[in-house]
Amino acid sequence: MMELLEWLQLLSAPEKISLVVRNASSLTLIGYFVVFILNKKAVFFAAFFVSSAIVVTIPSQAIGEQHAYLVTLVIYSYVFNECPDDKSKLACVTICLLSFLFAIDAFLYGVNGYHGEYQTLIWQNIEYLATCAHIVFISTLLPIERIWNCIRGFIASISSNARNSAYLLRYWYNG
Repeated sequence: MMELLEWLQLLSAPEKISLVVRNASSLTLIGYFVVFILNKKAVFFAAFFVSSAIVVTIPSQAIGEQHAYLVTLVIYSYVFNECPDDKSKLACVTICLLSFLFAIDAFLYGVNGYHGEYQTLIWQNIEYLATCAHIVFISTLLPIERIWNCIRGFIASISSNARNSAYLLRYWYNG
């Protein structure tokens, strides 16, 4: 534990932020995987995976940053048609608007398609905005009522078994 704390103290602030962002991206990927398991639709998981892979590999690609965000916009405009209800469609539109905003920001303030020295407020908070939008989208896709009903059923079965066991123990020892 002490080695981990010493290692974290040695990291500079940008490295700490990138470590937190990587963890948030991993947790978001896990959230989409849970949605895939519960809803039996791989389109949401695949859309996030492909769009994040495109954005992460921007420096090694021949396309500019604004083009990567426009591809993400196209991917989530397809996902919009697969959304089950209005809440998830609104969250998907939010992701599309953020992708469009990121593309405009990269086009207007980027140098040769990439952000250079000049960083806007949007660019400084791009990972946080995207993570929050994806968390909202994931929360609209999860079947909360079905999960709560499963938890209630599990607790009811445990309490029923415990109640029956106490009744049997009293009957055996007092009977």
